Amino acid sequence: MILQFWFVTFSVLFAARADENHSILIKLNDLDHRCFLPFSFTQMFSQQFYRHTREVTDRVSALKASIDTNLLELDQQIQQALDGIQSNESSSSTSATKSSGLTTIPIGSEPRVPALYERERYGGDWLVVMHRYDGSVKFDRTWAEYRDGFGMVGQEFWYGLERLHQLTKEKSYELMVEMEDFNGNLKYAWYDKFVVGPEEQRYALVELGTFNGTTDGDSLKPHKGSGSSTYDNDDFGCSNKYAKGGWWYYSGKCYGSSLTGIWKNELAYSSIVWVKFSDVSNTPLKLVRMMIRPKN
Repeated sequence: MILQFWFVTFSVLFAARADENHSILIKLNDLDHRCFLPFSFTQMFSQQFYRHTREVTDRVSALKASIDTNLLELDQQIQQALDGIQSNESSSSTSATKSSGLTTIPIGSEPRVPALYERERYGGDWLVVMHRYDGSVKFDRTWAEYRDGFGMVGQEFWYGLERLHQLTKEKSYELMVEMEDFNGNLKYAWYDKFVVGPEEQRYALVELGTFNGTTDGDSLKPHKGSGSSTYDNDDFGCSNKYAKGGWWYYSGKCYGSSLTGIWKNELAYSSIVWVKFSDVSNTPLKLVRMMIRPKN
C-alpha cells in the first residue's frame, strides 16, 4: 500500500511539474483523501520536499555568490598582470628587460609582435629573427609562411620577411649570424649593414655590409642582391633542389650558405650549412641564430 502510494505520489509530482507549488499541494492533498490513509503522507512528504528545496536553493545561491567573487578576483588579477606588461613595455620601449629577453614590439601595421632579444652576447640588444637548434620546426615552407613568419618566438622560428623589410627600411641595422656545428664549435659572422627589400622585389637582400667574424669566410656575400625563393615560388629552382627551404638563392651555384636546410648531422647539400664555416665544406650545423639590431 505504501509503495503504491509513493509511486502514485511521484507520478503526481511529475505530472504537475509545470504547475505552481500550490497546485502540487492541492493534488497531493486530494491524493491523501482518495487513498484513505490514517496519517498524512502528503503533509510529511511536502515538509521534507520543501525543506530540501530550500536547502538546495540556499546552497546554489551561496555557490553562485562564491563563483561571482572568485571571477571578480580573477578578473582583477588578469587586469593587474596586463597593466604590468604594458608598464614594462612603455618603460623599456622596444627592448626587453635585463631579466628577460622576451617582449613585444610594434612592427609596421602590427602593434604587438612577440620579440626575443639576446641581451648578453656580442654586446647585447640583438633581436633574434631566426633560431634553429633541434629540428622541431620544419623549414620547408611556402612563400606565404616565409613572408609572414612561422614557429614560436622563444623556440625554433622564422620571424618573417615582411617584418625584416619593415624593420630594416625604417633605420640602419646590422646583422649577426651565430652558428654551431654538431661537434660544439661555435662561430659567428657579423655584418655592419643589413637591408631586406619589399615583396615586389621578392624581399631581396638589398644591402649587406662588411663582414667580420670567426668563420673561415663570408658565405652570405654571394647572396647580396638576390630575391627570396621558396619551393612554391622558386626563382632559380634552387629551393626544390636543396631541402625546399626559403632563402636568398642565386642563379648558378644557388648558395654560399643555406640556413633553412634540413636539421641533420649529415655532410650534405640539403643540411643547414655555411660553406665557409670550417675547412670542411658544407659542415652540417646544429644551431643557428640570425639576429639584427639598430646601428648606433
